[in-house]
Amino acid sequence: MSTSKFPDAAERTKTLEHQGNAKRKRILVVEDNQLNLMLLSQLLRVHGYQILQTPEGSGALDLARDEQPDLILMDIGLPDICGLDVTRLLKQDDHTKAIPIIAVTAFAMPGDEKKALESGCDGYITKPIIIERLLRTVELFLSSSPPEGSSLQ
Repeated sequence: MSTSKFPDAAERTKTLEHQGNAKRKRILVVEDNQLNLMLLSQLLRVHGYQILQTPEGSGALDLARDEQPDLILMDIGLPDICGLDVTRLLKQDDHTKAIPIIAVTAFAMPGDEKKALESGCDGYITKPIIIERLLRTVELFLSSSPPEGSSLQ
């Protein structure tokens, strides 16, 4: 008796549709919490995206420059360098300035979104993450040029 990764054909078709729609776009996930990093990475892989990941801002700078991802999901509270500082550095670099960066953060106080957008983030998502909103935002940024200062909370 064979076992399938997909219990039924409909689920398999739906998953393949997601993978086809994603066109194997590459997303850099910058997150210092290992559980969050793993969950975000697995969620995005299931939807057909290729994932690069790092728990540190310095690693994000290197990966973004070397790998040229299509999108960056940036945690703000990183251990080595603030995610907003990483964003500023990436937006000042001719090789990385065009990569959209979405702040994914627990910083949700008044003014935090404005700080993120002023630092160069192209979007803003607060934690805890609502999966549907995250996926919609990722698809928006990867499929077209999103409106400047987009945010979904």
